[in-house]
Amino acid sequence: MFILKFFFFIFLIGLFAVLFFALRVYLTMRKMRDQFRKQYTQDEMPRGTHTTTETGETITDTRAPQRSNRKIIDDNEGEYVDFVEE
Repeated sequence: MFILKFFFFIFLIGLFAVLFFALRVYLTMRKMRDQFRKQYTQDEMPRGTHTTTETGETITDTRAPQRSNRKIIDDNEGEYVDFVEE
């Protein structure tokens, strides 16, 4: 009877150790996920601006304001020339 109680006690200690380890892994992964989400929402999370055209189409711009307001073409590029048909 003593051996049965001893093995049951060892089983409970092992079960407790496994559950404790699983809880630690879960909490660590959850902490990492929250840190990633916090960093992503602060830096690159698209805000989304909605514009409606005359035809009723809705255009959604999901770029960050820093990217959407920057200049696409430099001042020295894209000069227009008059077209002459020959």
